[in-house]
Amino acid sequence: MSRYSTESGVDVGFKAFLKELYASAEDPSATKTFTDFFTTDGQLIVLANTATGADQIVALKQELLPSAGNKHWNHLPNVTTVASETSAKKTYQVLGVIETNFDGGNCSQAYYSSRFTVTKDASGSPQLTPHARSLVAYDDFIVNPSSSPTDIACGA
Repeated sequence: MSRYSTESGVDVGFKAFLKELYASAEDPSATKTFTDFFTTDGQLIVLANTATGADQIVALKQELLPSAGNKHWNHLPNVTTVASETSAKKTYQVLGVIETNFDGGNCSQAYYSSRFTVTKDASGSPQLTPHARSLVAYDDFIVNPSSSPTDIACGA
């Protein structure tokens, strides 16, 4: 999270929420500790793939990051903005780099843009407590290049 930066309107608590969410996303064995971020009908969207609800979210996550543990992710978020906000929800947009490291030494990276939509409480504040079922959507709408390994070495 060393490159994480925010623009106007991003709540201070979003950084800790995102850090914990990425920790669960990056853990190949995480199932419930990942899905308990999402609302009951929450969605994980990765490019053209949409998973709705805990079972589909786990299946998509395991398709992308096998539970065997031979593939590892490291999210490096940087510029974070507010994409949209209503009285019931707030959507943050995060730009960053994802490193993918395969056992055996191959480490490559891709650039991403993601949107995270969370619910708000009765007072209108975003619900940013990790694992509190407030994440409506985790949408990786840009991943470039879109498959790994890529031809961009880690740290490039």
